[in-house]
Amino acid sequence: MTKRDKVLATRFDYIINNYIKVATNITQAFGFKTNTMVSNLRNSNHPATINVLHMDGLEKYFDIPVEVWEKLNMSEEEVDTCITEYQIIKKNKKIQEKQSSIAGCIFKPNPKVFEKLKGVWYAYLYPSNPISASKTEGLWIVRTTINDDYSVVDYWNNKGFLKIGKHESLILKESYDNDDLTVIRFCNRQIASEHFRFVIISNQNNTIHEMVNFGFFSRKKYTPQEAKEILGEMNRVQMKLDLDFNDRVNALGVVPH
Repeated sequence: MTKRDKVLATRFDYIINNYIKVATNITQAFGFKTNTMVSNLRNSNHPATINVLHMDGLEKYFDIPVEVWEKLNMSEEEVDTCITEYQIIKKNKKIQEKQSSIAGCIFKPNPKVFEKLKGVWYAYLYPSNPISASKTEGLWIVRTTINDDYSVVDYWNNKGFLKIGKHESLILKESYDNDDLTVIRFCNRQIASEHFRFVIISNQNNTIHEMVNFGFFSRKKYTPQEAKEILGEMNRVQMKLDLDFNDRVNALGVVPH
């Protein structure tokens, strides 16, 4: 047995003891008839050697990356780090795949709806601080573009994506400067008119205090006064977080044990 084979056998033994625990699990996964082959592979004095098929099998069935076999001078701590990091990445990937699968049941491609949505829209809504929109008479007029790849970008370069549901759709955007999320929900049945309402959940300017706004999208660029006539009074289409409620949640909420 070469020096390399002895190192790999010792490492195999270490991995079984610390990660797989029961050698029988390998026997069953690899289709060995008995545990003898596994015992031989982990014995640095036995001529049996670990080959590429064994390495690939350990990665497939037990999430042991092939990288742990590539460097002979890796310490046990380095082996632990390599395996742990790989398994975290693999776990997160599985979670993302599961989430995508669930989302796929809710949000499905709908070319007919998408053809009506892609392109440039103008969103009209009242801001949390009317002074911040003084140039447009206390009203936000936000040029928003839905691209061919379902990505969305607005006038301020906030970016996100479109998700089309069976009856309603969502636009999710992330703020360019603070990573806050904005969620816009609207009804698919209304988009054919190229003028439809939406409800938006976001944070008030430079705070973590949520607010709910009703507004509308249109292909047409209205004047601020025209848009205000459609929106109506601000206090009837906007709701801000009640800070007293926020304080009660923080002060009186009981944390379960």
